[in-house]
Amino acid sequence: MNERMLQPPDELLAALDKSFQIFLETAHRYPRESVREKPSLTAFSATEIVYHMLDVERLWQARIRGLIDGSMRHFQQMDPDAVAAERRYNEKDYEAGIADLRTARTETEELVRSMKPSDWRLVGTHSKYGDMDAVAILTTMENHDRTHAAQLERTLRQIEQRVHI
Repeated sequence: MNERMLQPPDELLAALDKSFQIFLETAHRYPRESVREKPSLTAFSATEIVYHMLDVERLWQARIRGLIDGSMRHFQQMDPDAVAAERRYNEKDYEAGIADLRTARTETEELVRSMKPSDWRLVGTHSKYGDMDAVAILTTMENHDRTHAAQLERTLRQIEQRVHI
């Protein structure tokens, strides 16, 4: 058995909670008057980052459920730019997105806590990351939180630099 699969869910969930808190703290500090500003034509605004996080959270939930019920063994990488444009992320309410993201993360935690030991051995194949079990999924989600917290900080710096030029 893979040693990572022996890691207790509480430890995984604690790491995931910590990374999520980092993201939320960064999102809460973001100046509300700037949440729709984009540092460039192609870069995401803070609002787009929040809604991207929400859609990715829901996507990972669906993938975990699909592993458990056997309906999904192949995970296709999403195109974040296309989804953001199609779903008009930047027109949505920033605060509502954060609230929905909090709810979605609670749902993820409940899903993970409901998993049976046999569920932790299930493996799906991601088009970019290859074989992934639940531990790999949760680790990817944790990294995703941290990546986008840093992106929020970078986005704000770029917007502030543009204003001061």
